[in-house]
Amino acid sequence: MVLRLGIVSLMIGLALAGCGRKGALDAPKATAEATVSSTSDPGAVQPVAKPTPTDKPFVLDGLI
Repeated sequence: MVLRLGIVSLMIGLALAGCGRKGALDAPKATAEATVSSTSDPGAVQPVAKPTPTDKPFVLDGLI
């Protein structure tokens, strides 16, 4: 009985550890705007903004 409870607890823990979103963490808005500050050099190359990926909702997102 104790072994079964331990195995079930381990399986639940592994299932919950697999939850989440894949990818890098989002940078705070203030930090992102500070890194794109303009320079006085007219020949400086401005960074190109990466297109934001579309957010695909998942069935279990309401639980988070």
